[in-house]
Amino acid sequence: MPFSVRGVARRYLNFVPGEKISVINNIFQNPIIGTFSLKSKLTILARQEFGFDYTECIYGGRAAYEQIWTQINIRIGLAPDSNVSAATLNALKVTWAATIANVWSNKFGLGMPGEITSPLLFQAIFTDTDTHHIVQVSNGPDQSNEGQWFTTISSGGVAHEFGHMFGLVDEYVDPNCPDRNPVNTGTIMDNNSPTIVARFMTVFARAIQSNVV
Repeated sequence: MPFSVRGVARRYLNFVPGEKISVINNIFQNPIIGTFSLKSKLTILARQEFGFDYTECIYGGRAAYEQIWTQINIRIGLAPDSNVSAATLNALKVTWAATIANVWSNKFGLGMPGEITSPLLFQAIFTDTDTHHIVQVSNGPDQSNEGQWFTTISSGGVAHEFGHMFGLVDEYVDPNCPDRNPVNTGTIMDNNSPTIVARFMTVFARAIQSNVV
């Protein structure tokens, strides 16, 4: 997980941009007892949990995720129907996690002048503990949504529903929402293409008072 030490110090320790920083004195705040890890200390400082409701047209949902500087984690609990086997579910977990990471990660980064730009990385963590979202898993080809994924859901569909989990809304034409704007954007939130745009990342930049790069 890449960090900007200067960025974390600015955001969480109230350092002025450009001010000299001592990792030992300022980040760890002497005295240091025993062994230490800079990465673990920065993780502790930067970890944030977010949850908020969003609405769009006649639709709505709840976004929830963990942000650790530019690492975005979403803990997803899967609730399989009785006819979805454990073997199938385990295979889908591997496929879905890899798909989400591939589509969303390393497309943009966050950084301020004088600070290292850290790439935005996304991870779906399938767990039954402290979940952000619960998804029903059902057999067969059918129309998936944020709360129900079918076993035949496409890679683009999985990545699209993952976007809803951190608050993005649909961008395709919907007769129920004639005033929806924007539409036909050609992005993952429109036609499930792997296209990710900078405006999708602004919520994460605001959280650490940074810029999308």
